[in-house]
Amino acid sequence: MREVWRSILYIGMVPVILGLLLLYVWVGEAVRAAAVELEDLRRVEMTLRNRQNALHIEQSRLTRPDHLARMATQELSLVQPDPQPREIHVVLP
Repeated sequence: MREVWRSILYIGMVPVILGLLLLYVWVGEAVRAAAVELEDLRRVEMTLRNRQNALHIEQSRLTRPDHLARMATQELSLVQPDPQPREIHVVLP
């Protein structure tokens, strides 16, 4: 009788062990997939940071006073005003 219970115990352990093995493989695969996705996201983050830095540099270049003055005179045909203050008199009716 003892041998029968031992056989039943061993036979009952097989599905448990197989289930644990499958769980181990599934969790391991989920961790590997998350690691790959994380690496992809880090690559995207690095690309976006590089693009942001390039845009900041371009913004700094475009908003420099000497660049704005050059653009105003060359593209918009604006002229520098006289540095002396002027008085404007308005006659109202």
